[in-house]
Amino acid sequence: MQSVQKMGGIGALIAAGTFVVGLGMFATLFNEFASATTPAAAVEFIADNQLALHLWNIAIMIVFGTVLVPLVLAIGDRLRHAHSPLARVASVFGLIWSGVIISTGMITNIAYATVSDLQGTDPEMAATVWAGLDAVTIGLGGGNEVLGAIWVLGTSIVALRERLFARWVNHLGVAMGVAGLVTVVPQLEDTGAVFGLGLIVWFTAVGIDLITSSAPAEPNLHQQPTKPTERQS
Repeated sequence: MQSVQKMGGIGALIAAGTFVVGLGMFATLFNEFASATTPAAAVEFIADNQLALHLWNIAIMIVFGTVLVPLVLAIGDRLRHAHSPLARVASVFGLIWSGVIISTGMITNIAYATVSDLQGTDPEMAATVWAGLDAVTIGLGGGNEVLGAIWVLGTSIVALRERLFARWVNHLGVAMGVAGLVTVVPQLEDTGAVFGLGLIVWFTAVGIDLITSSAPAEPNLHQQPTKPTERQS
């Protein structure tokens, strides 16, 4: 169990790193892509920067989704002794989130390749294809944060009750979970940025705790009870 905890802690730190790298590249190298006002402008940028976009997408989607699995399992193990249905449900949503994020990353990379190829022969079709694929990938992995929010919120509520992490970490998790949930409302999608920034801190704190803290000891169910020694007369 201790090895699972360390794997989860390392996964949490890597997850935080992917957020930092992803947001940093999005705000600098891909600022033109982020601010593209038409599908045609976005496709032109994709065709000129396909490799960089592939690597960026691998980091923020595929790597993140992969390291999320040991993290979800590690936190689930730490909360197992609480016997909380909410903790178990939250863990399931965390694993679903991982699968959806990885799938979104693979779809997005194929979309980059597809529209780049079309750009050379039929730019108008490339723009149309990108508009459709972009809507799908945003809906799955960026337009709303419901899956991740349910996992973070449920985990943090139980962790707060069980005092699993520092109190401020659990309060931050609850706040970020709420911020992620409200992204389901189109007018509040911008709170997804708050969710992402807050998770950098949350992932880092949780990762350090999982690596440095000892996992709770599990009872040995196979150990026979010892008989009390009889006092010699």
